[in-house]
Amino acid sequence: MTKAPRISLVLVALFAVVTAISSCGRTSTVSGVLRVGNDAGFGGAETMDPYDGNRTWPTINMVFDRLIGVDKDFSPIPELALSWSSNSDLTEWSISLREGVKFHDGSDFDAEDVVYSINRMIDPEFDSPIRAVLGVITSATAVSPYEVKLKLSTGEADLPLLLADYRALMTPVGSQETIGKNPIGTGPFKMETFDPAGTTVLLANTDYFFGQPKLERIEIITFADSQSAGQALAGNQVDLLLAIDGKSSSMFGDKAKFTLQQIPTGDWNAIDFRVDQKPFDDARVRKALRIAADRQAIADTVLGAGGGVVSCDTPVWSADPYRWEGSCPKDTEGAKALLAEAGFKDGIDIEIFTSDVEVHMVELVTAYKDQVKDAGIRVSIKIADASGFWDDVWMKEPAFVDSWGQRPATQVLNEVYRSTATWNPTGQADSELDAMLDDARSTIDRDERTKKYAKIQERLFENSAIFLPYHKTLTRAMSSKVKGIEPIVIDAVRWEKISVK
Repeated sequence: MTKAPRISLVLVALFAVVTAISSCGRTSTVSGVLRVGNDAGFGGAETMDPYDGNRTWPTINMVFDRLIGVDKDFSPIPELALSWSSNSDLTEWSISLREGVKFHDGSDFDAEDVVYSINRMIDPEFDSPIRAVLGVITSATAVSPYEVKLKLSTGEADLPLLLADYRALMTPVGSQETIGKNPIGTGPFKMETFDPAGTTVLLANTDYFFGQPKLERIEIITFADSQSAGQALAGNQVDLLLAIDGKSSSMFGDKAKFTLQQIPTGDWNAIDFRVDQKPFDDARVRKALRIAADRQAIADTVLGAGGGVVSCDTPVWSADPYRWEGSCPKDTEGAKALLAEAGFKDGIDIEIFTSDVEVHMVELVTAYKDQVKDAGIRVSIKIADASGFWDDVWMKEPAFVDSWGQRPATQVLNEVYRSTATWNPTGQADSELDAMLDDARSTIDRDERTKKYAKIQERLFENSAIFLPYHKTLTRAMSSKVKGIEPIVIDAVRWEKISVK
């Protein structure tokens, strides 16, 4: 089976007609329009290709759909797939697809589109960041128009959760060349204008298979930094901020005007140390830098009391069944001893790069600097411009602040810590850890798999180059006019159910 590439040459004109019709008889009001504040973290390199490292989030999740979603309890639920099953050793999975779904250009979604999408995700030459998540898939085959078979290089008990990744979105056959600026998806909203440095405009997909959206339009408005975005919400220039600093929530305390949501999440900030650059190539130095800080004090300082849950350098969050509950108290003398053993008996001077591209990133380094000075760790803070932080600083400077969204254990461990992962931010290669990851994911028995994931997290605490002190309780802020957003992580939000009244 083959499909010709779908490229709609009249798309802009059609959108203009829809806009004109939907505007007839309306006054110029924000009713039916949701204005979302977003950051400028990729410095103009943003793309709507969900498999590209510069993908525009969360806009991609408004335009495209996944095969499998997650509910508020983070369990896999049907989206474009209706059901899934595996063979006995977890190396083959069958996916049954929903019939009757249309792309925004009116063409049918079917198994060929799934095969095309997955092949792009796992293509080693394209080297998408999501390949670290789904690279376990070796082939995708269309068994019938609405059934796909996935073959894996190793067993993966949690493949449905991996397919629920926010970037594992389905795109039409042949769309690679155009998708970055002119995306065609199956999602609740269609692209009208893509302007990642200004305002991106999406229009409702009235034929959406989950039901017609309640909004007529979404505008994603870019701000230079989180402070500007907060001021915009306070000044009624936007309706929704996906995350704010919980300590600044008092400015949105008027319940008649604003709604705040507190959401325990697996979101985290970290300080990453590149192992290919001195002095972070020394495991003793890296561990000293991680054990010298009081993590609870940092969480309270950065996030406010109750704003986070301490993590002992594991990215697996507290509600994940694979979470390792280790202990990691501040150990000043232990840190000094490790530094002295590594040749730094008089302490060490380091630079850490950060930015206000997202909330908490500057505050984390500031709190860390204060926490580790009594161990002889002298931190110089370097503030980078927000507009190009992710392209120019992240994964490039010797030490820098990081920010990640919630992911299930098998995903985040492979995506961040596997030696060959595109987004392994420290460049650390640990072949023994890679083998442990393969062993854990292919273990059929749940209890045994849980024990193996705990061992992996223990190893991270001993050897990791990532100081990961907490997981966040997210504060989301919005106008009281915004309805229909449940207090759940943004990847699980149903955009078609949101209204502005």
